[in-house]
Amino acid sequence: MKIAVTTTDKQTVNQHFGKASSFSIYELNTGELKFIETRETTAYCRGGTEEPVNDGHTFSDERLEAVYETIKDCQMLYTKQIGDKPVSALLQKGIEIKPCSCKIEQIIGCSGNCE
Repeated sequence: MKIAVTTTDKQTVNQHFGKASSFSIYELNTGELKFIETRETTAYCRGGTEEPVNDGHTFSDERLEAVYETIKDCQMLYTKQIGDKPVSALLQKGIEIKPCSCKIEQIIGCSGNCE
């Protein structure tokens, strides 16, 4: 199973989904977590520009689709925080969301909502 993680330090799940300009991709196989690669993307809250999207956090299918294309082969996303609408949209696309802030090496046993 492939897992996408939002992280700024490659050690901890410590980044908000909307601010992530990259995702660390891991393979989980027989209880072992193996780093695969880092995938760059346009942060959802940037919308393809250097400036943050200033629209009152309005949901955008277009911006979400751009991020989804980066992680579409992943079955799970571990992220520090994510809005309700992106959660719903990603769930509909088959990606399970785990809000989390633990060390990446600990996500194997993490069911989400950890500290």
